[in-house]
Amino acid sequence: MNTFEYRDFDRRIWEEELEAFVPKVVYDMHVHLWSEAHRGQLSGPPTGLRLEIDYQDHLEWAGKLFPGREIHFLALATPIPGMDEEGHNRWLAEQMAGDPHSAASMVVTPDMTPEQAAAQVEEHGFFGMKPYRTFAPDMTNARIADFLPEVLVEVADEKGMAITLHLAGKEGPADRENLADLRRLTQRYPRVQWILAHGARGFNSWFLEKGIEVLRELPNIWYDSAAVNDLYSHYLLMTREDRQRVMFGSDDVVAGCARGKYITYGRAWQFYAGQEELEHCDPTPTLVVYEQLRQERRVAQMLGLTRAEIEDHFAGNAQRLIALVRSLRN
Repeated sequence: MNTFEYRDFDRRIWEEELEAFVPKVVYDMHVHLWSEAHRGQLSGPPTGLRLEIDYQDHLEWAGKLFPGREIHFLALATPIPGMDEEGHNRWLAEQMAGDPHSAASMVVTPDMTPEQAAAQVEEHGFFGMKPYRTFAPDMTNARIADFLPEVLVEVADEKGMAITLHLAGKEGPADRENLADLRRLTQRYPRVQWILAHGARGFNSWFLEKGIEVLRELPNIWYDSAAVNDLYSHYLLMTREDRQRVMFGSDDVVAGCARGKYITYGRAWQFYAGQEELEHCDPTPTLVVYEQLRQERRVAQMLGLTRAEIEDHFAGNAQRLIALVRSLRN
């Protein structure tokens, strides 16, 4: 694993702002594992998502991020075009086999046949599927079927699985085609549980504001909060959605453990690493996941969330979803 630095400044943020907020049990429903052993056709030095980290590394790092907490994961395969999908999926299942409270979601691609997908589910008992927009011909403007063919959704429905979905399109959850596709898919495949990653890709609350009134009426929709640094996005999820459908996620380690913050403006968002020198204040950046948790804590305070509601967000809702999916498999 690459070495992640946990600084004294991070510890101050945790102790002064987050220690009293984060419950004793945490289910992180959005983390990625990766091994260069499954780079397949990829060449050159590892960059981007190709950050070596296994289950034990994740557990040790989470122990630094959330000291004194019991941690479990939904571990997502790392989706990179050109990778060895089958080898990576097998390794992921092996990594997660030792924690019965955690779960794993296999990578799926448009080139994967339903027979191949079903065979891997049968062999490894995967909880869910992890498609990704980079497998589409046009990853920016892709519709769901461009990177998640419906024949694979049929497999998920037959097996009773979750699908962690990162919406494409420049407007994400506000995109009319995305909303139409989700309305049809949730109705046609009632045994699939849809986890909309990053609060339905609600990095900018404007998108979520436009789409949440549709999403809240759809069955089997869930959300993870991974890497969302927009205060109002968290507020929308906790006020206009069923709070029991919203789960904590970090997107560790690549996004969640970057130093800086995802900022929003207009109808856009981008990663901002901060400035090295500022005369009027301390410019030291902390981790994206801590910036996310600061917004979640502030929303909880604004709304007066009960301790039980906060515990549900960090663990209870995830436990219910995991139990539901596993009951569909029996």
